[in-house]
Amino acid sequence: MRLTAPNPSAMTSTGTNTYILGRKELLIIDPGPNSEVHLRNIMEVIPDNTKVTHILITHSHLDHSGLAPKLSKILNAPTLAFGTALDGLSNDMKKICEMGLASETFGIDTDFVPDHFLEDKEKISSREWEIVAHHTPGHLSNHICYQYLDKLFTGDHIMEWSTSVISPPEGDVSQFINSCEKIYNLHCETFYPGHGIPVENPRERIVELIEHRKKREIEILNFLKYRDATISQITRNIYINIDQNLLSVASRNVKAHLVDLIIKKQVTVDDISSDTAMYSLL
Repeated sequence: MRLTAPNPSAMTSTGTNTYILGRKELLIIDPGPNSEVHLRNIMEVIPDNTKVTHILITHSHLDHSGLAPKLSKILNAPTLAFGTALDGLSNDMKKICEMGLASETFGIDTDFVPDHFLEDKEKISSREWEIVAHHTPGHLSNHICYQYLDKLFTGDHIMEWSTSVISPPEGDVSQFINSCEKIYNLHCETFYPGHGIPVENPRERIVELIEHRKKREIEILNFLKYRDATISQITRNIYINIDQNLLSVASRNVKAHLVDLIIKKQVTVDDISSDTAMYSLL
């Protein structure tokens, strides 16, 4: 069963999807935002003769994990996730943080700590179902996709309606692409995302998203060939037809690519802690 939380926006499509799986022993994937309306909707669809045994979190953004503590207490069911928002950072990203890159904390549930820390490929099971947790950092370093048979619950990693926002240091472009390649090889038939409708052509969609990221990288490198520039200047020149209200989101994606290019030793920056830092080709 899919329930959509009442939090529609340009960032969340029609709202955050909460999934309930099982017959007698239930699990919940992504409780959603801390909303009394959504909490009531979840409780109303759980039959009296069932038991919720697990609450799984794809990642600790407030619109996915915000309701988790309250729902866990009401249902007496443990929360499971890879960890906190900074768990899963690559060593390269940790070095960038040491250079002065700070978290923007945009939408991040900094208070979230799961009852159980999952490992990559860990199995969660009942007498009715078995779930495999696949650590898929990229959108967020603690992001997990959950596999049930040939179905994959993809959180914000793969969606039909939009590309995934990547905001460093918790977001990481190289990790995102590596995670795409990882779940491509799972050969799942359908993806159930955290927002929007199911992805019925998952492998094609993954290829599209990887190509999109590579295209953005090329656009940034081409722009820097002729001038040093700030994130704002780059964003306004490569996101030409974007809604002005989404420029700040686009700038975080640009920043993610620039950080990735610094890691790859293709770009340098004078002061990564500054919003007006100048980026240039090496």
